[in-house]
Amino acid sequence: MSYTGAMNSNNYMKQALELALYGMGKTSPNPSVGALIVRDGRIIARGFTGPCGTDHAEVVALKEARGNARGSEMYVSLEPCCHYGKTPPCTKAIIEAGIRRVHIPLLDPNPRVSGKGVMALRDAGVEVIFQSEYAGYAADLIRPFKKYILRKRPFVLLKLAVTLDGHTATETGDSKWISNEYSRLVVHRMRSLCDGIIIGKNAVCADNPSLTVRFEDFAGEVKEEFRDKTFPISGNDNFILQSLLKAGDDFSDKRNPMRIIFGLPEAADKSARIFHDENYLIFETERNRQKLLEGKNDAGLIKKDYDEGRLVFLPDISPQERIFAALDVLGERGLLLTILEGGAKLAGSFYDAGEIDQFVFFIAPKILGGGRPAIEARGPDKITESLILKDVSTVILRGDIMLWGYAREFNFESL
Repeated sequence: MSYTGAMNSNNYMKQALELALYGMGKTSPNPSVGALIVRDGRIIARGFTGPCGTDHAEVVALKEARGNARGSEMYVSLEPCCHYGKTPPCTKAIIEAGIRRVHIPLLDPNPRVSGKGVMALRDAGVEVIFQSEYAGYAADLIRPFKKYILRKRPFVLLKLAVTLDGHTATETGDSKWISNEYSRLVVHRMRSLCDGIIIGKNAVCADNPSLTVRFEDFAGEVKEEFRDKTFPISGNDNFILQSLLKAGDDFSDKRNPMRIIFGLPEAADKSARIFHDENYLIFETERNRQKLLEGKNDAGLIKKDYDEGRLVFLPDISPQERIFAALDVLGERGLLLTILEGGAKLAGSFYDAGEIDQFVFFIAPKILGGGRPAIEARGPDKITESLILKDVSTVILRGDIMLWGYAREFNFESL
């Protein structure tokens, strides 16, 4: 397939990044990468990474070029890989196809690749150009993979809808709805990019959530406003946030993420919405093993979950150590990006463990004067010891304030 219409060369990398975003949630534990092949000022092929074990973005684009890539340029959202894994090295495919120049914004954080992919290309006579002006955008996409490849744990994003005075629900537990429908649509778009949604058992009992991607819940005029209106971002111009605020139907074919439940409710009601299919994982403690596997409440179904790997027992250790153990399990199962959505105590355990990597708060212009807190953690003794978020972005969504920030800066030098 060919793509007609010349375009400004400065936009080719932006298109590669958009292709990478489109693949998020489908490629784990591989990073989602986008690639374009350009000749004579025209795009002749494009691709994004497929599911793990299938072709990477560069190879997808080369196959689409059908042998016509010799002498062309390639724009890739991340340094091409140079090692054998489940697929051969992308650098080898690029060299054999006769690509003369490769543009990248960022080195791969994988120590097996970082800088070596560039060296392999240059040693073969392929010119490599760094488009550093897009390094920040590329970093926005690659943060989850960087944590996974360096620590073997998924990236954790804490999402909360809170009132202006910091509550997530009334004292009775009522929370529908604190945020408006524009904020909630953005949440569903966020879900469509992730591998798993984490929730505590108390939130399951209180809210009976589905934790699925449901664009059909939103009126047409709400969706149209995102296509027709600009929502200006203040602060860091985050690439993912940009896309969430303007994307339309491109997000509609995303799969539902895995539902991850910390703790099984005492009355294990398998008619709850969260159990509507088998795409879930339950973490429990060893001390509850016998009670759950031999108890009377849906014991047969619980045993089936255990036998089929949907119920995992964690050691009887501290809450923070259980967080580490659970994230190790999720890393072993190849999850890159997870969203922590429910439970102040669970959020507190993640916070105390230092395992919340990103915070996304939807702050509604509402005052409760009392109610459920957002996070129940130990917390510091002094204000000066507070966690100060990095690369913060804010946007106003019809009155709600969306605050998007990270626990740590993306350290380019560590690559």
